[in-house]
Amino acid sequence: NSMKVSYVMSLNKSQPNYRVPALEKGLDVLEILSDSSEPLSLSQIADISGKSTSELFRTLNCLVERDYIVKDDSLGTYTLTLKLFELSHRHSPLDHLLSVSQKPMEDCAAQLGESCHLSVLRHQNMLQVISQIHPPRRVRISISTGSIVPAIQTVSGRMLYSVMNDESIHTALSTCESYQAMSAKVREMYWNRIYIARKTGVSTAVDESYIGIHDTAVLLGSPDIGLTAALAVTQLSTTQETRAPQEVVEALQYTSNIVNKHAGLSLLKYLT
Repeated sequence: NSMKVSYVMSLNKSQPNYRVPALEKGLDVLEILSDSSEPLSLSQIADISGKSTSELFRTLNCLVERDYIVKDDSLGTYTLTLKLFELSHRHSPLDHLLSVSQKPMEDCAAQLGESCHLSVLRHQNMLQVISQIHPPRRVRISISTGSIVPAIQTVSGRMLYSVMNDESIHTALSTCESYQAMSAKVREMYWNRIYIARKTGVSTAVDESYIGIHDTAVLLGSPDIGLTAALAVTQLSTTQETRAPQEVVEALQYTSNIVNKHAGLSLLKYLT
């Protein structure tokens, strides 16, 4: 709980005032246009931003000249070009996510005294572990980095399915032999667990992978841009040092939002 509170406080902590008004106006315009499904006129952008049309005129012209936006001269409206998309894809988004997740995952593992790992979907129905951090403990549970298992068998797989629409999940599971072998009742139970993860932002299981193992996973990344990973902890369910389930959930959620913040992604809804 203290992690969650301290993180919220850090977000609200005052920062040195090094404002650059011209740059801020340009960024405002880009964000406003990215949020709009339709082209916007100068006056519409001014209304949304709270700035005057005279303030924004030169900003818009600069963005047009630099090819970040394009103006429809016949309608007097502006839209984003693909330049931002092109710039963002010069570097691998997943590599960047891995890079910024290292330190937060180390902190999480140290606090919980448990290993934590990061996984992504491969070929829709397989799950691959792409990163793992160990705590400074003699005895710990380890999930092999690089290992690939059927997503259907894991809390991380269900977590990643939960942010997909039902049609996409059906498509992914249509080629999964384990799912096809399930009875109608077991399939219903499986879908219910996906819906619970979708509603709560948490996927958990006890004795699913092995007897005596408690798995917990949360989302990391942004479904809006198709960049998602599952951050998970696997621990023994009955030891003197086993952490309470809620403590594990809060530590993972805190870590997830720290990574998202460092990656420049939106905070996930469970903390906003």
